[in-house]
Amino acid sequence: MRGIGRITLIAGLCLAAVSSAAAEQAARHPYELVRSLNAIQDESTRGNAEAHAQQRLLISRLAQEFLSADAEAWKEPRNVKAAVVYALSGGEPRVLKSLFSLRQLPGVDEKLLNAALAYSEGRNTDALELFSQIDARTLDPGLGARVALVHAGLVVAKEPKSAIPLLEQARLLAPGTVVEDAALRRQVFVMAGLREFDAFEMLASQYMRRFPNSIYAGAFREQLANEVTSLRYGPDEERLPRLAALLDGVDSANRRQCYVLILQEAVVKGRVELARLAARHAVRLTAGDSASHVRSRVYEAAVLIVTEDYENGATALKDIDKTVLDARDAELLEAAFAVADEVRRPVVPDAGASPTEDLAPGAKGDPPPKLKSVELAQKAMARVDDLLAGVRQ
Repeated sequence: MRGIGRITLIAGLCLAAVSSAAAEQAARHPYELVRSLNAIQDESTRGNAEAHAQQRLLISRLAQEFLSADAEAWKEPRNVKAAVVYALSGGEPRVLKSLFSLRQLPGVDEKLLNAALAYSEGRNTDALELFSQIDARTLDPGLGARVALVHAGLVVAKEPKSAIPLLEQARLLAPGTVVEDAALRRQVFVMAGLREFDAFEMLASQYMRRFPNSIYAGAFREQLANEVTSLRYGPDEERLPRLAALLDGVDSANRRQCYVLILQEAVVKGRVELARLAARHAVRLTAGDSASHVRSRVYEAAVLIVTEDYENGATALKDIDKTVLDARDAELLEAAFAVADEVRRPVVPDAGASPTEDLAPGAKGDPPPKLKSVELAQKAMARVDDLLAGVRQ
């Protein structure tokens, strides 16, 4: 409740500053208004959905206020710098464009003004060329952090290694802010793309410890699950212990949600051992009577039936109380039963194959199956792929 009260107060003061004719002139200075905008954006890192929803409205209102400011306001360096920060914070380009008609803008190099305008107008090639000539470390911390973050975003696609020092600069210049949140998230997956998995794991753990409640944490967890289940992350036997170590360092809520997402992705991708690890943790971490717990049990059973633990998996499926599931999870359970049938179904041999060749596990009265290959698991799991796409935390 304190967070909601704080953001309501901040938003109220800021909106009053841009809409009330009776507001004190000091509160109408651009640097004051941008400070309030950034405070609201920082609330997103603490999970304040109200703050996140208000940003676009506030950005629009600030544009009107900036455009109505008299020329004297722009003789103050803090206000000019604030206009650049506004542009780099998702602001409307017409604000900066209007300033170019003034003869002199103190406190900001013209190159930076042009770079910020190009970025806000979506002229990324021009913006990258200009930002490449600017050292964020020479600027005021708040402005420098935004410059470094934007520059990194422009360079990362073609030169990911060049983005790393820029992201680190942004984090150092604006700790605890939405800038650090964004920079740290991006750096995690830059490291993954470069196959720097030690750094990837360290930074991912750091993000979940520093910003566990961020508005952006949910998307981060989904991307993390997709990454650790990808083939480029390495063989399961090498990475499973490290994955567990990565997640053991974060709070239980984040750890639970990560394991559920990893379990879902691993099942779809046929990463059987990874799915088994995630299933064990997901079942343990989810509450005994919660929908997440029952869902995790369904996934765990679906994994077991394509391993040597087929009987345990099949028994687990039968023991799940379908009445506690919602419609989609009930469909998932039925699909898991279909997977069990698929695994036990004999495979029709290719023409010319020997009579015993390519028989599915369980054929001809054999004991319950032992997984022959990852390909078989992937084939079986493909039957629930469409359902899994819609089952997300």
